Amino acid sequence: MMLVKPLTNAEVKNAKPQLKDYSLHDGFGLLLYVTKSGGKSWRFRYAHPITGKRQTFTIGRYPEFSLAEAREAREEARRKVARGIDPNEVKKEELSDRRKKHAQQFSVIADNWLKIKITEGIRSNTIRGYEGALKTLNSVLGDEPVHKMNAASTIQAMREFADRPASVEKMIVVLNSVMDYAVNTGVIDHNCLLKIGKAFPAKRSVPMPVMDKGRLPVFLSEWQGLSMWEPIRLCVYFQLLTMVRPSEARLAVWDEIDLDSAVWKIPAERMKGKRPHAVPLSAQAIAVLRNAEKWRRGAFIFPSGKKGDKPIGKCTGQIAIHKTSLSGEVVTHGLRSLASTVLNEEGFNPDVIEAALAHRSRNAIRNIYNRTDYFEQRRMLMQWWGDYVDSAERGELLETKGDKGLRLIG
Repeated sequence: MMLVKPLTNAEVKNAKPQLKDYSLHDGFGLLLYVTKSGGKSWRFRYAHPITGKRQTFTIGRYPEFSLAEAREAREEARRKVARGIDPNEVKKEELSDRRKKHAQQFSVIADNWLKIKITEGIRSNTIRGYEGALKTLNSVLGDEPVHKMNAASTIQAMREFADRPASVEKMIVVLNSVMDYAVNTGVIDHNCLLKIGKAFPAKRSVPMPVMDKGRLPVFLSEWQGLSMWEPIRLCVYFQLLTMVRPSEARLAVWDEIDLDSAVWKIPAERMKGKRPHAVPLSAQAIAVLRNAEKWRRGAFIFPSGKKGDKPIGKCTGQIAIHKTSLSGEVVTHGLRSLASTVLNEEGFNPDVIEAALAHRSRNAIRNIYNRTDYFEQRRMLMQWWGDYVDSAERGELLETKGDKGLRLIG
């Protein structure tokens, strides 16, 4: 074998690119490979222990690997060859193992689960909730291989969040969804975390404030007197009249409105239940829309004051309500409950009320057979409710006979 003069640190450092790639040899198969673009890497040349064919084993880049470190790696590779082991095969196996371990990390599986959820058309705020829960979970569980996770260690890792019962409850729901996904994709055989929720304090249920109907005249009087961006005032009033959810009113667009037929057609993708909902519009609701036309800036019926092509903000209605004396009694979502309470007390058909609220029965069999949307009955109900709200705004409440359910059905 021809003797090779070992390289020096200075020679390695000062090796310059040439017109073609070239190599500087250090001896015993180690060489510094220099590309014409200036990149440098350490390589080990050897004969395959079985076939005898010449092979190249890449140790790593310079200067990440120093000359001394490259020599250590060469000696380790030479020992493998002497024992009949191919260094490249070992490297491939190690890389494969690392990839498998990485693929089994909770954070990786959670990311794959989230990608699938996004394709399912789930509402954006729900996706943001998933992302928030996963960010917290990954801070304590992200590097854990799911096949090694167990109830005891997971509970211990999540103890720091125990003083936030509502957050912990949501995180556990997301955590178990990810683990179920791992089961269904064959990463693990079973989900061992199903019962960990019992180890944390239960979330205290705080009922949503629902304004007493007798306070509606007070609220409307103060609401009309508040100084605010007018589309905010109109949006909350429109929501009250139509009995929809806050987001459904806030994100309403003009293309959904048929003023001639007095109908608002909300597409399925904007509804909580992912079913289209047609809202009969009372005379009062039509009046709100006529007023809103004065503020028209684009597609949205209730545009932002700062960005006309955007809707009013998610919390703007509630922030304005906080300025009234009924701040602790009224939340925007609670306006639906107020309407439901009044209509039920007045004897309207409960099925018609539920249809007006776009509620689905929890009874799956009932949903199959009861497919009517009670549209004409809802039109009568909506006009009665509009008249009721109108009378409250005048400082009085409609006197009723409590027989609305009979008249609507008959």
